[in-house]
Amino acid sequence: MMGSAMARRLIDAGFALSVFNRNPERSAPFSEAARIAVSARDAAEGADLIISMVTDDRGSRGMWLGTDGALAGLKPGTVCLEASTLTPDWIGEWAGHVTGAGGVPLDAPVTGSKLQAETGQLVFIAGGDTAPLDTVRPALAAMSRKVVHMGPSGSGAMFKLINNFMGGVQVAALAEAFTLIDRSGLNLEQAIDTLLDGSPGSPMVRMIAGRVLAEDYRPNFQLALQAKDMAYALKAAAPLGVDLPTVRAALDTFNTAVAEGRGGDDIAAVVKSVRER
Repeated sequence: MMGSAMARRLIDAGFALSVFNRNPERSAPFSEAARIAVSARDAAEGADLIISMVTDDRGSRGMWLGTDGALAGLKPGTVCLEASTLTPDWIGEWAGHVTGAGGVPLDAPVTGSKLQAETGQLVFIAGGDTAPLDTVRPALAAMSRKVVHMGPSGSGAMFKLINNFMGGVQVAALAEAFTLIDRSGLNLEQAIDTLLDGSPGSPMVRMIAGRVLAEDYRPNFQLALQAKDMAYALKAAAPLGVDLPTVRAALDTFNTAVAEGRGGDDIAAVVKSVRER
């Protein structure tokens, strides 16, 4: 959902692209505009920039490592950009593999979801050296409205988990607000409009409330991925001695919705889950 939209932006900006997806059906629509690769290694061969956008650590590991992984087809000096939302632990290991293969690592996950990817309004949050980031800025500009250099390698990955757990906590709190409004007999639309007009009305809360009121749960950001990101945040915080009790509570709410079979729905479906329960 994200990678395909980002690829379209690069093609429209005139970049020559090779694309690979583990599901060949998802690569097929690009057959007239890009070279369809048969493996990550095939896609990486001869590339000046390699971008990975996958679901989790396991998916990233599979894309980069092994005989069919991108690093096996790397030419020296290629910038390797991991745009997925991953754990800092894996990013640290990944950066070592990239450097060992002669590449230049950048962890640069994005803020924004499907609409922002389609319209080139993503924000890249980069960790790594500034020199390779400057080299690839023209490509990033085709997909984004802003590029932020957050710090050394791993900084982008850490910030993205903070960004996403704050969003998840807000959605879980909104689910409880909707439920208490229902149970107390308040006028739903009037109550939500007033919340959105005040301090609680963050962009995240506004977006999710609108989708709930419209009963639109088509995925812009899948509920199961939000749960994964909060679990990754807890994992990243633990060795730093930081407890995240609100994240743990929100994750319980999301995990319950996943267990109900809503994992493929938009994160707004967690509100529906809590209200129905």
